[in-house]
Amino acid sequence: MPHYFFNVRDHVDAIDYDGRELPNIEAATAEALKDIVDIKRARFETIDNWLPWSIEICDDQGLVVKVMPFSVN
Repeated sequence: MPHYFFNVRDHVDAIDYDGRELPNIEAATAEALKDIVDIKRARFETIDNWLPWSIEICDDQGLVVKVMPFSVN
C-alpha cells in the first residue's frame, strides 16, 4: 500500500515525518480534507485568513503529488 505524508504549509511549516499508508491518492485526498477540517476547528478563533494555508500530500520519496489549499473547505 502506498505511503503518503501530509505537510501543513503556512508561515510556519509542519512536516509530517510519519505519514500514513493509504490505498491511493483519492484516499489521501480525503484524509487531507479531514485534516483541514480538524485544524480549522481547533484554530478557528486564532486564524482569520486561511488563504496562505495548505496541505502538501507527498509520496514515499518526498515528491509533492497534490496540494490541498485550506480554502477548499
